[in-house]
Amino acid sequence: MQEGRFLVLVDSRDRENEGDLIIAAEHLTADRAAFMMREARGMFLLSTTQDHLRQLGIALIEPHGGDMQMTPRMGLPFDARHGIRSGIAAADRAETVRQTLLAQAGPEDFVVPGHVQPLAEHEQGFAARQGHTEGSVGLARLAGLFPAAMMSEILTDAGEMARRDDLEKFAARHKIGIATVEDVVACACACS
Repeated sequence: MQEGRFLVLVDSRDRENEGDLIIAAEHLTADRAAFMMREARGMFLLSTTQDHLRQLGIALIEPHGGDMQMTPRMGLPFDARHGIRSGIAAADRAETVRQTLLAQAGPEDFVVPGHVQPLAEHEQGFAARQGHTEGSVGLARLAGLFPAAMMSEILTDAGEMARRDDLEKFAARHKIGIATVEDVVACACACS
């Protein structure tokens, strides 16, 4: 994470048994965003803290009808107000994310709707939820980086969610390391 490399983050075989391609938000570039969009194929997600989204003026979507422990808190999709074109291009998405990390960034700097989909880690962290959102934010924290990461679910060529065997092949093909959410939880507990 510190070096700006990708990682495949996998959750428990007993949970979803799925994986996301992740990178620390502060290391996202246009090329890396394009790689995520092309190779992982899932939604383009900014996982971060609820405090960060409040600072940016990005409202959370009130969930209904789902399991709160399984469902992450999604926010309204957004774009940067300045410095991008349509918002959909990889360079535009990377620029939007870069602007979210500026210390002075606030509600006046972003427009809703847009093309970056935010996810908020549970405010109680791993104690309440151990999903990809908490794991990716936790990894960024452990790396000493801003607590935000970019994620994209890894899909197979057929458009299905990739499972453990597919994820291992994906990681080997792209020379990317694999970590489990359980690994991150254990490391976070050991470090606190």
